[in-house]
Amino acid sequence: MEQLTQERLEELWKELVNSCSDDEKLHELIADKKVELKNNNLFTIQVSNLYFESVLRNYQGRILGFLRDKTANESLNYKVVVMVEHVERKAYLPNEKFAEMVKVNPAMLSLRKLFPDIDF
Repeated sequence: MEQLTQERLEELWKELVNSCSDDEKLHELIADKKVELKNNNLFTIQVSNLYFESVLRNYQGRILGFLRDKTANESLNYKVVVMVEHVERKAYLPNEKFAEMVKVNPAMLSLRKLFPDIDF
């Protein structure tokens, strides 16, 4: 059984990506994913949404089969981590736009008090 390191895991991951070029869906799915070694028997795969997590589950046998053969570690396993990115919401309504302008320039509040009959 090979002692798995982060560098070796990344090397094997690149081999896996190259070896699955015949399966375009799997290749595109894992090509840009980051892997992180947690301990000698567990690593994580970072994905951007739940869809990728379910698709990776379908390919679990192929992924683990390849990595277990290369490392001779039958207890090797992975966990999928969904990395949620915060998407900033765009202001569309007039009061939302005004609130955004106040964030940039707080003096807008005093301007609004100075001219109460103007709708912002």
